[in-house]
Amino acid sequence: MFTLLVSFSQKKFEPKATSAQLSLEGKTLKGYTTNFDFGWEDVRRGWWEYARAFGTPLNMKTYYKVTVPSQINDGNVDIEIFTQTTDGNGGSDFFLGVENEKYDEQARTMILDFKKEFYIKDLVEQIEKKQEKADDLSDEYRDSVLETKKQELLNQISTIEKEIAQLRDRIKAIELM
Repeated sequence: MFTLLVSFSQKKFEPKATSAQLSLEGKTLKGYTTNFDFGWEDVRRGWWEYARAFGTPLNMKTYYKVTVPSQINDGNVDIEIFTQTTDGNGGSDFFLGVENEKYDEQARTMILDFKKEFYIKDLVEQIEKKQEKADDLSDEYRDSVLETKKQELLNQISTIEKEIAQLRDRIKAIELM
């Protein structure tokens, strides 16, 4: 008897950003730090994708520098955002700071928005993988002639549907935070 064992990693989203300072380019930047249950390279890649929507991210080897053009930020000066991702305790730590302190609250909002989007994207990818597996099992069900095999496949599909519902609930919970 074939049993589908499904386990998906429980990444815990916490909407928490702590005040921090970081020295880059000879400047001490005030900003915020948060932690992710993901590897630092995944977070760096996620930040690059996220930042491309509003600015030009430059990889400076150990950190990213994102310039938000003045025409996008409704100002007369470009805004520079600095981020650094490092290995953390069981994941990675992410720092986001801005040179101009008057944008401090926006920096806090941005780091939390990025974190939400990052976790939601991961959950959506998990849902898509599970949906593909359910589709494969559904095809297998249509081709099966044995009733016992059909029942086993239906049980597996039902389990996957419950897991997808749980993932959707987690997405809703993150969106509400």
